[in-house]
Amino acid sequence: MTMSGGTPTSSCGLRWRCRFVRTGRRAVEGLLALLFPPQCVRCGAPLDSLGVLCPTCERELPELSGPRCLRCGEALADPSIDLCLRCGTSERFVDRFFALGPYDGPWGELVRTLKFEREPAVGRFLARRMADWLRAHDLVDAFDWITYVPMSRRDRRARGFNQARLLAGGIGLRLHRPVVRALTKVRKTVPQSRLSAADRRANLRGAFRPVRYGNGRVLLVDDIGTTGSTVEACARALKRGGYATVVVLTVARA
Repeated sequence: MTMSGGTPTSSCGLRWRCRFVRTGRRAVEGLLALLFPPQCVRCGAPLDSLGVLCPTCERELPELSGPRCLRCGEALADPSIDLCLRCGTSERFVDRFFALGPYDGPWGELVRTLKFEREPAVGRFLARRMADWLRAHDLVDAFDWITYVPMSRRDRRARGFNQARLLAGGIGLRLHRPVVRALTKVRKTVPQSRLSAADRRANLRGAFRPVRYGNGRVLLVDDIGTTGSTVEACARALKRGGYATVVVLTVARA
């Protein structure tokens, strides 16, 4: 017994329960695979177990190519420079921007499947790939907290979930980092895809504010990065909330 009268926690018992849960999950997945044979979401090839992509399609997922701005991740025409013109000449709130790959192609297909077909398995797959990417690039220790780009209440109700929050939760689970709701979107904005780069920045001005004040380094997660206006507006709000460093990771870069 503990001093408070409770039963002491047994690490052996905890490991046994975790093993039991994993065994049960594998059994359920095996039964589902038998009843509903899974297929690759890209090519339709049959899969040996519940999953998203066949080995061939997963190997073909491309990385971003060519020189990139160290701060915003924008493609650079001159490989001898480190920053794009905007990052080199204006104040920026995002400290580093990373993406798994380009939006054109399979990464974009996976993001659209998650957002519009509401496939939770795709979300788990993308979160795993994002966590693996952070490990492979020695960035796990570059942040203390994980947060995500928020949606307006109306947009979240219409979609039924926030894909950025789902991805952040999966990353945090795999990397054992706390996931916090640090931001809120205080007003609805026009869809960014309809706007020019300058109009995107104006559209998002004042759209986000911090709801959790903190310090240290934060990883900001989203599904797609285009001009970077959304994450820049979020990073501005995070730094006003006391966070010192904002590192951004998205699935795809358009």
